[in-house]
Amino acid sequence: MSRRTDSRSRSAAAGAALLLFALASGACTSMSPVKEPTNYIESVTPKMIRVTRTDGQKFTMIGAHISGDTLMGFTERPGGAMGEFTELPIGDVKVVEAQQYAHGKTALAIIGGVGAWALITYGYVKVIESNSAK
Repeated sequence: MSRRTDSRSRSAAAGAALLLFALASGACTSMSPVKEPTNYIESVTPKMIRVTRTDGQKFTMIGAHISGDTLMGFTERPGGAMGEFTELPIGDVKVVEAQQYAHGKTALAIIGGVGAWALITYGYVKVIESNSAK
């Protein structure tokens, strides 16, 4: 393999590794139920949560915070205006969902990315080697 071919192979590998890192660093997340909503909201201060009330009504809340036994924040209801400030007794909350890391999805994305990187790099090196042999 010539110096030029070796340099191209390294560049391809470095580019593929950089792409893999960029994809993996944006770890997969999903909305999932929170076990202890009050503690979660106070400690994490999520930007956005989904709330299901005990009567079944669902809405998205932005900037949620807890004051005493009351959940407060700006809500968006289906067909409603965004930014309506809402106060809701925590006892009226059935489920709170928040954006959380999905470790399984992240692991699969990384494994898939590494496999794709390996295949792309292997194919690129083979093309370079076959062109060099000519």
